[in-house]
Amino acid sequence: MSSTTIDGIAGIGGAISGDPAHRPLKLDDPATVPTITELTASHDAGALHARLREEWGDVAPVELEPGARAWLVTEYRTIVAMARGQFPLTTATGTWGGHERTAPSAGSDSPVLRPLAPSARPTVEQTDGSTHDRLRTPLDEALGLIDDVEVARTTRARCEELIDGFAATGVADLVREYVAPMPHLTLGAVLGFDAATAQQVFEAATRRTAGRQAASAVHEVSFLLSGQAAARRPDGGPTPAGRLARHAAYQSTAEAADGVLSLTATAALGLQAWLAQTLYLSLTDERFARRLAGGRLGTDEALDEVLWTASPVSTLAPRIAVEDFLYDDKLVQAGDAMLLAVGAVGSDPSIRGDGPWDGSGGSAHLAFGVGAHACPAPHLSRLIVRTAAETLHRRLTPALAARAEDLRWAPDFRFRLLEALPVVFRPEPLSTPEHESFVP
Repeated sequence: MSSTTIDGIAGIGGAISGDPAHRPLKLDDPATVPTITELTASHDAGALHARLREEWGDVAPVELEPGARAWLVTEYRTIVAMARGQFPLTTATGTWGGHERTAPSAGSDSPVLRPLAPSARPTVEQTDGSTHDRLRTPLDEALGLIDDVEVARTTRARCEELIDGFAATGVADLVREYVAPMPHLTLGAVLGFDAATAQQVFEAATRRTAGRQAASAVHEVSFLLSGQAAARRPDGGPTPAGRLARHAAYQSTAEAADGVLSLTATAALGLQAWLAQTLYLSLTDERFARRLAGGRLGTDEALDEVLWTASPVSTLAPRIAVEDFLYDDKLVQAGDAMLLAVGAVGSDPSIRGDGPWDGSGGSAHLAFGVGAHACPAPHLSRLIVRTAAETLHRRLTPALAARAEDLRWAPDFRFRLLEALPVVFRPEPLSTPEHESFVP
């Protein structure tokens, strides 16, 4: 076994004791461990993270599915170090040792195990080093050229249209009727897709992330991108989708399609989770609702509070150990999965206690990741969610139509996704058709 020493992280390195009583804990040693579904279903994730720290320390063994375990990392500085590549970890999930121990029926069909499924070809989220840099460059360049004013105008227009669909009824499931479709309509328009093409792209992305017909999803989006290569914006420039379709960094149309699928799938889930958590808090916490209604500054502060206290991101993309190393009293072995629980940092006593660690400011929540795999456009995500939340609350004054304790979250260890958010409100007349005239 090799050992790894990481500056600033206590407990890394050192020899393994020959005394059986002091042997480090391996992932499969405990007879029973907490399940990841306890975390995904919990209404108080912070309390559960605190319990895990008390029982196991900053790295806890958790069960994903019967026979499949992972390490859950809840300590801020360790998460940062692991995300920055200071530990011997990879995002290539094909190296996960759990593939050998998991029954085939529980593989890609399991919503919990999907993020650990191997990829048929290199993708931006499951590669490291130069290959990752090559696949990431087109996304950074395409997103970096998107105009913020256009994003806000497009988001508001699409949100107004969605609200028009249920405003006169006085009842709605905000997840199904607002949160879920909003990213598809908004991102599709921002990337330059027409409504029908955007729908096809997002349906393909859903099939791919659900482990169904991944090859057909890539083939379908490859065909759609071939028609986007010559697409132009009103000013004559190429659309972001057109830039991706013909970017020189991609070695094939299939790579470009994988890039679009990765972008749309991850962005849609992240936006849905952030918006749903924001609306959930606005309906269940009067103090938060007042802050959300306080104008742009108040809204941005409220959105940061969501990222700290009700994080829409539970864990970053899984990392897999490429060699054995020690962390405190734990022996992480090659093939072990590491889940970086950025949703736990809001309750991490090392940065959120009476003597907070330097760096625990509003943007230090880690929800957008850190290092090479960080979110490529966090400011666009914030702009879209802020606009969507403000548009809804400007039009309607919803009240929760169910007990908060009866709400449920999807079995997904990466995103905190509400399954439903039923509300009632005073029916409103339809808005004027001049949606596109709004300017932020």
